[in-house]
Amino acid sequence: MRVIVSFMLILFAGLIITSCVTTQSVPIDQLEPGKVSLPTTIRKVALISRNFRFSVDTLAGYYNVDFRLKKASRIENLLVDSIAVTKSLDNLRKTLLKSGRFDEVFVYPYNAIKSHIGDKELPFSSEYIRSLCRESETDAVVSLEMLSFFYSRHNGSSGKAIEGAANVKVTAIWSVYTPQSDGAIDRYTHSEVIKWSENERKNDRHNLPDRKDAISIACGVAAKNYSKRIVPYWAESSRVIIGLNGSDWEKAILFASKNKWEAAAQIWQKYTESTQKRVAGVAALDYAVAQEMLGDMEQANIWSGNSVKLLKGGETGKIARDYAATLYGRKLKAAELNSLLKDNH
Repeated sequence: MRVIVSFMLILFAGLIITSCVTTQSVPIDQLEPGKVSLPTTIRKVALISRNFRFSVDTLAGYYNVDFRLKKASRIENLLVDSIAVTKSLDNLRKTLLKSGRFDEVFVYPYNAIKSHIGDKELPFSSEYIRSLCRESETDAVVSLEMLSFFYSRHNGSSGKAIEGAANVKVTAIWSVYTPQSDGAIDRYTHSEVIKWSENERKNDRHNLPDRKDAISIACGVAAKNYSKRIVPYWAESSRVIIGLNGSDWEKAILFASKNKWEAAAQIWQKYTESTQKRVAGVAALDYAVAQEMLGDMEQANIWSGNSVKLLKGGETGKIARDYAATLYGRKLKAAELNSLLKDNH
C-alpha cells in the first residue's frame, strides 16, 4: 500500500510540474511580399500623375482652421497641388528603389498631363501605355489616377482644455498598367489620415505644420504606405513561446522578453534532452523560435518538426503545429521574395 501511495505522490508531483504551462507572445519583423503579385518580368516602371479630380470633390481648395471652413487662393491651391503630386511620386520612387524589387523608376513631371476635373475617370488606353513604356524604356506604368487631400487644424486653448492639433486626410487612387494588358492589372484606393498634436511637437520650433507643409508630408507618407501593395515590406508579426515550472524556464522567458535569444536558447537546448516527452517537446518548440529569431531558419524548421512529433495533443500540440505551419508559410514567401529580388540581393 505504501508503495502505491508513494507512486501516486510521485505521479501527482510530476503532473503538477509538467501541467503548468504559460505562453508568451514575442514580436518579430519579417519581410513580406507585396500584397499584389506583379509579374517578375517587370523590373523597370514609370510613375505618372493623371492630375485628375472628381467633380464631386467640392472641398478641393478648402481647409479647416479652428472649426471654420476657409478657401485658399487659386495660386496657393496650384502650388499645393503641385507639391502634393510631386512629393507623392518622389517618395514612391525612393521606396520602390530601396525595396530592391525594381531596377529603375522613371518619374514623369507633375504637369505631364494637364489638370482636369470630371464625373468619371477613364483608364489609360493600351496604346497610350505602350507609348509611355517605349518613351521611358520601362516595363509598366504606375499611375496616380486621383489625389485628394483636406487639411484641418485647431489651436489649443489658453488653459489647454483643448490641445492644438492638425491632420490631413489623403485619398489616392493608384493603378498599375502593362503594355500587354487591356486596362489596369491593379487598381487600388489608398486612404489614411496623418495627424500631429502640439504635445507631440512641443520641442518643434514651428509646432504644428501649416497647410502646405502638412499636405506635403502627408502625401509623401501615404505614397510610401501604398508601396506595400506592390513591393516587399517589413511587417510586425509574433511568435508564441511556452514556459513550464522552474527557475530555468522563468530565466529563459525573461531572456527572450529582453531579446537575449542566445541566452534563452542555451537553457531550452538543455531541456530538449529531457526524458519527459512534453518537457522535451516544449523545449524543442521554444528552441526553434530562438533559432528563427537568430536567423537560422534551417535549425528552426528541424526543431519545430521535433516539437510536433513530441507534442501530440492539447494546447502545446496545437501551438507546435501552428508554428510549423507558420514556418512553412514563411518558406514559401522566402522563395517568392528570392524571385522578386534576385537581381538585387
